[in-house]
Amino acid sequence: MLGVLVLASFGAVGAVRAQINLPASRLVSLDDCIASALEKNFEIRMEKSNTRIAAYELSGAYGSYEPVFGIGIGRSYVDQPATFDPKKPGIDNPYELTHDKADVTISGLLPTGLKYQLGGTANLLDAQTDFNLIPDTGKLYPGGIRSTNQYYSTAGISLRQPLLKDFWIDSQRQVIAVSKQNLKISELALRWKIMNTVSKVETTYYEWVYAQEQTLVQEKALELAKSLLKSTQQAVTNGLLPALDEKQIESEVESATAKLYSAQQIRVSQLSALRNLITDNYHDEADQDLTPATPLSKVPTLVNRNESWIKAMDRRPDLIQARTDLERQKILIRYRKNQLYPNLDLVGSYGVQGWNSTFGGTLDDLRDRSNPNYAYGVVLSIPMGGNQSARNQLRATKEVREQALIGMEKLAQDILAEVDVAWMRVDSAQKQAKATRRARELAEEAWHAAESKLEYGKITILDLLQLQERLTTQQTAEARALTDYNQALAKLSLSEGTLLERHGLDIKIK
Repeated sequence: MLGVLVLASFGAVGAVRAQINLPASRLVSLDDCIASALEKNFEIRMEKSNTRIAAYELSGAYGSYEPVFGIGIGRSYVDQPATFDPKKPGIDNPYELTHDKADVTISGLLPTGLKYQLGGTANLLDAQTDFNLIPDTGKLYPGGIRSTNQYYSTAGISLRQPLLKDFWIDSQRQVIAVSKQNLKISELALRWKIMNTVSKVETTYYEWVYAQEQTLVQEKALELAKSLLKSTQQAVTNGLLPALDEKQIESEVESATAKLYSAQQIRVSQLSALRNLITDNYHDEADQDLTPATPLSKVPTLVNRNESWIKAMDRRPDLIQARTDLERQKILIRYRKNQLYPNLDLVGSYGVQGWNSTFGGTLDDLRDRSNPNYAYGVVLSIPMGGNQSARNQLRATKEVREQALIGMEKLAQDILAEVDVAWMRVDSAQKQAKATRRARELAEEAWHAAESKLEYGKITILDLLQLQERLTTQQTAEARALTDYNQALAKLSLSEGTLLERHGLDIKIK
């Protein structure tokens, strides 16, 4: 009779659950969470900003080769009194000179280090010379004042090409080359940040799934305990069981209730941690109930440590960053070596000029190249102290590169050790998942066997309760082992640098 009451109570559990009006909950898969994190995660967004900054700096570095256009317009005035010149008889007559000038230049730098400047000027000299101090000459001009208007214009180009220092690399080319490497490093840092964030999302998601499984297990345990309590109370009332059994079951109900509250709290905490990773608007989404839609994978995975090592050495973004930094240091060393050379520059210029009483006449002179001028030569400049500044900067840069090399070698070794631990964790987690699955199956078999024995009075309710607790424990252990296994796979793929490929993500970083 008692067994029939208990089994009837077990059957009522499903009906009771079906009548509960649970709040609406949105199913969320792991892929949904990863996609949301890629769009909204604050750390990824900040790292994307760093990449854009590096791109702007590279674009700005090319500004060194932008031609510079200059234009100037001005007037100067001189009121010169009569002066004595010892090299000739008499005096220099007083005059007033107004000089109007307009000039245009285009200057710049070419990637070969060649500096150039093209330009032209237009000038008007307006002079009023006073010859009243020389009567014979002064009477030739009205009021003794001679007015003179003179135009002259020039056009020309000047060039300066380094032949040693600043020839194959200069500061501008060094900045551009380093900026390219900085952009690569920034893009790799973004990729590594994305991978780490995806790994956090995946790990936290699996913890959330585990917490959800724990909550369901504890709910079932509580329902069973309540069902047993109800059956026991009827049995005690009918005199079939002592009152002590009822108290023991009541204690079990309270214990199961406490465990359910704990599991629910852990579930909420894991959901909050996950939500913080995948949203940029926590306030508005905090009260939205979510349910995991991606189950824990039970598929065994073959892993090979040597293959994982090879993948890590080839794909880990942080290791590629370290290699890129070495390339950046090589550029700096190349530049520092170039600065040891003396300045040996080839210089040259060519121009034409025109003088006329009209502006148009000066332009005709320029067109006809009536008055050319040119110059060329070589300029040598050698530091007299052995160029100590450049030599010591080169030594310092070499030391920095040596440090970077040591850092890269250490990072590579750390990665090998990390992959080794991750590989062993996957292997161990697979074995644990297999063992806990078998333990759970045996616990279920024992539980079902106890059900039939209870119906015929061959087992007590307390014995059945102990078997249920054992089953609950094994279900929890299996869920924990599967969670550890899935997290271990995520950690291994992160250590290998294959996490994005594992999720089918093709991240294009621009």
